[in-house]
Amino acid sequence: MHVRKLATGLVTGMMLMTGHSQASPLDELRWKNRVIVVVAPAGNAAVEQQRQIYQAAAAGMSERGIVLREAVGDSDRARQIRSRLSADGKRFQVFLIGKDGHTALSSDKPLSAEVLFAKVDAMPMRRDEMRRTR
Repeated sequence: MHVRKLATGLVTGMMLMTGHSQASPLDELRWKNRVIVVVAPAGNAAVEQQRQIYQAAAAGMSERGIVLREAVGDSDRARQIRSRLSADGKRFQVFLIGKDGHTALSSDKPLSAEVLFAKVDAMPMRRDEMRRTR
């Protein structure tokens, strides 16, 4: 009897640990933020360019609830994000993820603030947000 309880506890614990380790770091942002995700190998110059675009337009990014996340290099976190996006990390890619967790836009070149804002402002959830704040 005790062996069965122990075995059940071990199996349950292993299932919980496995499920948690497969969760993407992006999952914690779902329904809270829109996310710009930069995927690239370490040292890619386009990563810095996308960072600068984000920082230069910080007020607009904040107003729209857009946060920047990077999957650069080979950390566990970067691999989890790349896996979630089905990206290999061998080249620069940028993704705009909506609050619902779906990819709204992707590119192999840095995205300007104007392009990002136009895409976000056309989203139904963002339109509702803008109506409520008038």
